Amino acid sequence: MDVLSEASEETRYLTARHISSEKPLPVHENAINNSTLSCYDYSIEPDFISYLTVLQTYAWVLWSFCFLLLVAICAIYTVTLRSARKHWRDSFTSLAVVLIVYPVVAATAFITVVVPRARVLSEALAQQVVMVAMYHLFCLFIAECGGIKQLVRRAEGSKLETRVLPCCCWPCCVIPRPAIQQRNLTWLRYLVLQMSFVQAFIYIILLILRAEDMMVYTQAFVFVQFFIAASILSGVWGMIMCVHAVQAASMSPRPRFLALQLVLIIVKLQCGFVKILSEKLTLPCVLELHPSVFVNLIQNVIMIGEMFLLSLWAWRLYRVHPGKSVTKVQNIVVAVIEDNPNVLDVKIPKEGIDNHTFNNNKNDVCTDLNKNT
Repeated sequence: MDVLSEASEETRYLTARHISSEKPLPVHENAINNSTLSCYDYSIEPDFISYLTVLQTYAWVLWSFCFLLLVAICAIYTVTLRSARKHWRDSFTSLAVVLIVYPVVAATAFITVVVPRARVLSEALAQQVVMVAMYHLFCLFIAECGGIKQLVRRAEGSKLETRVLPCCCWPCCVIPRPAIQQRNLTWLRYLVLQMSFVQAFIYIILLILRAEDMMVYTQAFVFVQFFIAASILSGVWGMIMCVHAVQAASMSPRPRFLALQLVLIIVKLQCGFVKILSEKLTLPCVLELHPSVFVNLIQNVIMIGEMFLLSLWAWRLYRVHPGKSVTKVQNIVVAVIEDNPNVLDVKIPKEGIDNHTFNNNKNDVCTDLNKNT
């Protein structure tokens, strides 16, 4: 056997013994074209071109729907502002800031739907505008009562409800209940105002860390959660105490506070729950998108719909005079005064009676009746 001659006749291949010659080697496609590998890529926030390529025609349908909702929310904001302007002329700036929460939060959600990499910046902006609106809502409540001094006079003898959410159970049940005074209301103002500055300072630091090093940002974000929660809970505690103080002055601010509080719950709790859901659960890829990206996409679309519903509710709340929401006891007093206007020696206007048409004697009567009931 001539080894040299055989080697020159044809080309031979050497194959390892553990590989069978009967089965061909599998042919792998490029990893970029593999849906599983591209779905679970290290970067879970795709760039705009890749994001648009994956969604294809769904992108234009989804973006058009969200844009129409955003335009409707802005239109409702304009209508609500025009309807409520005649009732809040002295505090129109605070009113505008409170109502602008709904279009701004919806706009940030729309930006995240279009550009996924803007999620962190959009969440920071949405949360900050809610914090600022909380303080302006506090100012709006005080203005409705005629100022702090007028609120103290109308709620004379009432106690400040300090044992409310989130300090409503043990060991917070030992917190004293001071009288409603100007000094205590000033502390409530500072308690609500600190949310805007503390949250802005924390998020500026987090955004700087995110731009510098993602690993440091992830570690710092877990660490600062305590300070974020403490600032928000203390501010909400101050707002709830303010609501109870205004109620002691025969006003009904709770529905308007709830309309803004729901925005805070959506921005913080709902977004946080969705983030934990996408991280802890093993979800399948949809449209070759990472589960976190797809879940955030659905969550932001839902958020725009929620802002649309809340803006409609705000329109119903702010289009009427705040004095129209009176209690049953006040309605009885109004009926008695209308039947006997000479009882308090006050001339009743023809257009009717509300909280702001009462003089000092009528306010005292309403306050005494509320205390007795």
